[in-house]
Amino acid sequence: MDARRQAKLVAAHQRYEQTMQQHPELWAIEKQLIELHRQKALREASYSPATWEERVHTLEMRRTAYLHEHKIPQDFGQPQWDCQLCQDSGIYEGRICSCEQQRILESRFKGAHLPSRLQEQTFSKFSLDWYSPARKTPLGVSEREQAAAVLHACQAFVAAVIEAPRSATGLFLTGQTGLGKTFLCSAICHSLAENGIVPLYIVFSDLISDMRASFQYDSGDADLLATARQAPVLILDDLGAEHVTEYAISRLFDIINYRRNERLPMVISSNLSLTDVASIYSPRVASRIIEACQPVLLYGTDIRTQQRKLGISSN
Repeated sequence: MDARRQAKLVAAHQRYEQTMQQHPELWAIEKQLIELHRQKALREASYSPATWEERVHTLEMRRTAYLHEHKIPQDFGQPQWDCQLCQDSGIYEGRICSCEQQRILESRFKGAHLPSRLQEQTFSKFSLDWYSPARKTPLGVSEREQAAAVLHACQAFVAAVIEAPRSATGLFLTGQTGLGKTFLCSAICHSLAENGIVPLYIVFSDLISDMRASFQYDSGDADLLATARQAPVLILDDLGAEHVTEYAISRLFDIINYRRNERLPMVISSNLSLTDVASIYSPRVASRIIEACQPVLLYGTDIRTQQRKLGISSN
């Protein structure tokens, strides 16, 4: 922040100097104003309160007219701050300015690898209106009641991570396509970032693709694997969307097993049930997920359809 602020001040000074060199008449007016203000500050004999204000006013009017005539902005010599409240200092009225809070949050999003289109998906924007209050789930409650329970579980996970991360039980968020699983993963990521915790958000198919690609450059997948294993909080989205291979199964087990052993919290979302996970990836993978995560199930119809009915953009 200090370097950025200093750069704005230097740029303003250079712009002022350049303008004065290009406009000698303006510089003549400016010099007279500087001299009048110097006389007042030093209370020199030449300073006369009776005439000083009139002379300054006259010169300022000439200055304004000259700038207008030559299409020079009135504030040409002032720094062009990104934030007018704190003037890019990051502090406003003794507190961290909202611009600095936003910059920090964006930095955390960058560290979390959360895509831009998901950064607006927060708990406050998650609507239970997307779920039916009438249709019952196999659990005996309505789809809306179950969605409320899932929302509470996600919020409780964030609270547990903030309080004691190694004691927080992870989440296995499951349900059919389009029920809001990625939305809730994004909301968890957003809430953690707001509280100073930088999670790692990644779609499992992207992780596997990146790992495979790393072998083309003789670097291997060790660095990427270590990142997924050791992130303070891992949000692994859309498990099951990738092409399942022995390599993918092996790496998935490595990640989940390491995090379970080290008590590092994680959220896994999938269209698959735990029974499907056991069948597709192996009972061993499913067992590790059960040990590390609480299953939470969403029911309903595609929320994008519900959003359109309510006139809400799904981004």
